[in-house]
Amino acid sequence: MALAIDGGSYSPEVLRKAVAASAHVPSYSIGSKLLEELGGISISSRHLNNLTVKIGVELAEDRDVRTGAYFDQPLPRTPQRPEVPIPLATVSIDGGRMQTRVDGGGVGVHAPHWRETKNALFLRMNGVSFQEDPHPELPECFVDRHCMKTLLPGVESAENEEKGDRQSAPETRQEHSRWRPEPLFRTCLSSLAASQEFGRMMAAEADSRGFYHAAKQAFVSDGLPYNWTIQQKHFPSFTPILDFVHAVEHVYAAARQVRKDQEELWRLHLQWTEACWQGRVREVISQLRAEQQHLGEPPPDAAENDPRKILADTIGYFLNNAARMDYPAYRRKGLPITSALMESFVKELNRRVKGTEKFWNDGASGEAILQVRAAALCDDDRLQRHMKSRPGRPFRPNTRRHRPTVANAS
Repeated sequence: MALAIDGGSYSPEVLRKAVAASAHVPSYSIGSKLLEELGGISISSRHLNNLTVKIGVELAEDRDVRTGAYFDQPLPRTPQRPEVPIPLATVSIDGGRMQTRVDGGGVGVHAPHWRETKNALFLRMNGVSFQEDPHPELPECFVDRHCMKTLLPGVESAENEEKGDRQSAPETRQEHSRWRPEPLFRTCLSSLAASQEFGRMMAAEADSRGFYHAAKQAFVSDGLPYNWTIQQKHFPSFTPILDFVHAVEHVYAAARQVRKDQEELWRLHLQWTEACWQGRVREVISQLRAEQQHLGEPPPDAAENDPRKILADTIGYFLNNAARMDYPAYRRKGLPITSALMESFVKELNRRVKGTEKFWNDGASGEAILQVRAAALCDDDRLQRHMKSRPGRPFRPNTRRHRPTVANAS
């Protein structure tokens, strides 16, 4: 019987456990200790690093092959049909950060710098439509100052805010949560690639999931221009939706520039937030412009913290995204209006790759850990499927792959 050794000293099962440990624990050194303690498997942290990079490079290669095959199809492409009909397909994109260093610089950290990661989430969701807006009132969580402290800087609790009122808020939110679409199945991508290349990866992933045949489609993101370039180029049939939470943050930033009294500030913030929730974005823009006239236009050399510049930037933000802020219509269609699940995925990813003490090599090593971590967070078990089907497994050619030499990383 074939042992399915791929040219190394570890069986496929040991290799599977080693890579799974690398995907989920904070560092290779901790992974090495857990493998020894829980499985009696002795692998040094440096060797665990090299094994993980090898698998991560394979995953990146396979991803690029799938992406190339998708775009090599003759036009017009025929989208794949899902095996099970999809009531709602949601795609989100968000940036992250990981600390890298120059590859091949020798022992130690050389030229450390932060790089942006591109991250994408693909959700199959249920999507119930409604004849009328199922929740026209602003949810309690956006009204409760205690809840908003973690989101908005400088929010102070009201003097008459009672502890009991804060405790009752979650029950109220739960009562009105049935209108929100629920996630059923997720896959995800992460890469250090530029946005143009990452958009192609996203399109290929969406097609492999049958998303282009979903009954309803949504693309939810923050207001960064490159996100909407990807949406318009690769997901034109998807309803573009600006994440409502990002809109709230911009509303509050503007309100802070024109009201100094905390009570007046909070009332104005709620007024503008409620108007956005109810789709009255043009009213908010009109009021912002009136405040701008009162403060004056920012000079060309205005500082980033100049109230006039912050207000002008907020007006530009809402003007650019107004067409993606029809929240009552999205709720009637049963579409998501926040990227909370996207933000959650980025946090899950960051638990492995982000930290002031972590430095990943630019190139193969940094890209590889993103592939392994993202694959481990997918619901389709793609990491384990890759480990079972890669060269060296039974009934597969025992071929060697040439991999780039990499140095140690966190």
